[in-house]
Amino acid sequence: MRQRALQALLLVHAIEQTDLAGDAVSLDDRVQASLEAADGRPLPAASNASTQINGDMERFLVRRADALLARLRVRSPGVDHVLAAAAGATGLDRTILLLGFFLGVAIAFADGGRIDIFAYPLIGLLLWNLIVYFILIIRAFRSSGRRGRGADSAPARQTAAIPRDGFFRRWLARLYANRVHARIDAFITHSVGFNAPLAPGLRRFAADWCEVGRPVFRERVRRLLHLAAILAAAGLMAGYDFRGWILRQAAGWSATVFGPSSAHAVLVTLYGAASGALGWFGTSAVRVPPAHDLLALASTGGGPAGPWLYLIDCTALLYIVLPRLIAVILTTLTLWRRSLTLRTPASFSGYLAAVLRSQSAAPESPPAPSGG
Repeated sequence: MRQRALQALLLVHAIEQTDLAGDAVSLDDRVQASLEAADGRPLPAASNASTQINGDMERFLVRRADALLARLRVRSPGVDHVLAAAAGATGLDRTILLLGFFLGVAIAFADGGRIDIFAYPLIGLLLWNLIVYFILIIRAFRSSGRRGRGADSAPARQTAAIPRDGFFRRWLARLYANRVHARIDAFITHSVGFNAPLAPGLRRFAADWCEVGRPVFRERVRRLLHLAAILAAAGLMAGYDFRGWILRQAAGWSATVFGPSSAHAVLVTLYGAASGALGWFGTSAVRVPPAHDLLALASTGGGPAGPWLYLIDCTALLYIVLPRLIAVILTTLTLWRRSLTLRTPASFSGYLAAVLRSQSAAPESPPAPSGG
């Protein structure tokens, strides 16, 4: 079921389950909404316990929820704000993205008053991202293997489709769900005086959505972390560029850890792809200097930072920004797919049975008088 349709259904369900007397949504409105949703089609007889939910019954419940929401908006327009709060970004998104950017800026200033041509903050960021890429590739292969082994088993396919996150991502997904819950609660607290009968239903909706929407929250967290990594790389580039172009700091190195030959080999490994990419775009002057030039750079205390800034920025773009951008696109597609295939809670079979029983118990509308 689509995310928006399921949220509307969850909201109406929560209101009906907490508003038994019909103070927020009258009982007559519920019956009329059922008639509109049925659209003249016969409805199945309800059992005493529950009724099987299939595609037709899901569509019936969604049409009924839309009809009730249309009536509810007239008296309580705030329900749209609740639905928007459940579906939209939270303050946690902005906080993590800003932290990622400023972390990148901060570590760009970690090597003192001279730009070190080895760019150790960049190396640390690259290593971290390469570890993440390795873990993601391993998980992708494992997930593919589980799907292959469970091809003939529906429960196995469902288990294989559930991504296995590490502790940090599970914790962050729970935190994300809690922030969504808190946003809805804050809105309810500010508006409870206008429509108190709705408050219990809205609070139940917040709890239900945070439980049902876990697959969506997981994908949002994944995309958020990829975006934060992009902004960390952007902050690193901005910090180095500020140091080189605005503060006019020189670029150099100290011949204490590496000799000229080993330093050249390390720098070619680090910046080789960036140098080649810049050369492909016509910037042939941006290359790693030979060993004797590196020795002169160490003995003179530094040189122009411009070429090294180009190499640092291009390396960050190639190894961090571009792969993470691809990951953001893939995660967005997965998020879109999951938001279209959310499952109706199993408890809704009892809710459907209650709706059908109330419909069968309602008196039929009298026929319209004929003219004449």
